[in-house]
Amino acid sequence: MPAAGSVPVRDRPSFLALGLGLALGLVTGTVGAVGWRWVRPWPWPDPPHLQGEEFRFPSLDGTPLRGLWLEGRPGLPPVVLCHGYFRSLAEPYDMGLYLNGLGYPALLFDFRGCGKSGGRYTTLGAREVLDVLAAVREARARGGDGVVLLGISMGAAAAIMAAAREPRVRAVVADSPYADLEGLLAHRLRRVLPLTPLLPLGKVSLRLGELLAAFRAREVRPADFVAAIAPRPLLLIYGEKDSFVPPEQREELFRRAGEPKEMWVAPGSDHAMARLDHPQRYRQTVRDFLERYLSAGG
Repeated sequence: MPAAGSVPVRDRPSFLALGLGLALGLVTGTVGAVGWRWVRPWPWPDPPHLQGEEFRFPSLDGTPLRGLWLEGRPGLPPVVLCHGYFRSLAEPYDMGLYLNGLGYPALLFDFRGCGKSGGRYTTLGAREVLDVLAAVREARARGGDGVVLLGISMGAAAAIMAAAREPRVRAVVADSPYADLEGLLAHRLRRVLPLTPLLPLGKVSLRLGELLAAFRAREVRPADFVAAIAPRPLLLIYGEKDSFVPPEQREELFRRAGEPKEMWVAPGSDHAMARLDHPQRYRQTVRDFLERYLSAGG
């Protein structure tokens, strides 16, 4: 018979079960937070003294987007500039000003879920293609029939896939695009969580992000679209030390692209950093590419 005031063993709280429950809750919460975080961009500030005409336009599925128009010289095709993952039109703004200084009209915009555009989530290219196509439509209405696309990272991947669908795109400059998003994410997980018990949790977080944003990473495969850009010209730009896109994805895109195609690998640069590490070479490479092919009626 138990002593007075004692608690039977079967009635005592199971501190092991409590600890396991707390640990499970912590893991579940962390997985959920990571899954939400990778598809939910944070605000990105505009550059100071923003030039140009700000306007709103709908994506092809109705998502409201914020655009910026820089008027150019008649006769030159407008350039649509597409920013990267978790960024805004502030990222390619310097190139927009540079190309506009050469006379090109320029249209910059915030992808869905980014900057001052509507939408809650990024889909890393799956529905950003619709945003690029809508931006092409706006640029054509404002500045002429043919359009040039210049994209960075996610924006470059979306630009490749959009150009494959839109024949009125005359040329594409793709800075640091990935060839296969699902393969890229798997590569990143293996680098961040190599051979650890956390690797399956990382995969769960990625899948949760897909569910939240209602897309599948396997849908985003610029490698399957890049050949359709030809015979229009394509310029690929990568950093020699890109820590995000593995070299085999770079090589796959270039191999599968049709002619004419060019690629510049910026010495020593990391992912999407070539224009900052080598600004003069970057600008001259883009300028020469556009003048070479557009003046030839490309």
